Amino acid sequence: MSYAAYATVQKASETSRDTEIRAVSHVTRQLSDVNKPSADPISRIHALRGNAKLWSLLIEDLSDPGNALPDVLKASYISLGLFACRTSLAAMSGVADLSTLIRINTDVLEALDYQRAAAA
Repeated sequence: MSYAAYATVQKASETSRDTEIRAVSHVTRQLSDVNKPSADPISRIHALRGNAKLWSLLIEDLSDPGNALPDVLKASYISLGLFACRTSLAAMSGVADLSTLIRINTDVLEALDYQRAAAA
């Protein structure tokens, strides 16, 4: 089976929670790969831009009136997302440790995975 066919089947069977987990995992892996002084600057900027974009999309989803999360939880995630966006953009201009961003994403992954397991 070709990769395109596999991807189509995967997307058809994937829940929105699975998609979120896959996206956050991918971006977190990229951040981890470039969290060293010797990292290629272009790869670093790409990873940081991806993190800012991911959080922007999550903030947009959290801001949607149809989002079923409790308002207090949405507000907390939006604040966290705004911090992650600001920190990602600031880190593009210099060699900063990305451990805080990686930890935030890892914590979110754990929460998403817990929610997925609880729903099963």
